[in-house]
Amino acid sequence: MILDDVFLFLKGTGAAQSHAVFSTVFLGHSPRYYDYLRCSGAKPSLHSLLKLAICLRDMARAGTGSPVEALAGDLAHRVMSRALTQCR
Repeated sequence: MILDDVFLFLKGTGAAQSHAVFSTVFLGHSPRYYDYLRCSGAKPSLHSLLKLAICLRDMARAGTGSPVEALAGDLAHRVMSRALTQCR
């Protein structure tokens, strides 16, 4: 699941140290939302995907040119592609 990849990335950068932080700050839902998605196999909401893609895009545009920014940009693109597929 794309969210697993993003969570691991954000955890590695120190931006999301727990599932609860990831759920509330990056997905815009309750602290247990990410856990619910993982356990139930449900798809993330369009709102969550868009919020996450925007957060990642902002990280990618920080302006330092670091490898973290490049990876954030790649993940932002993947998340936005997933969001757009839900709109069809």
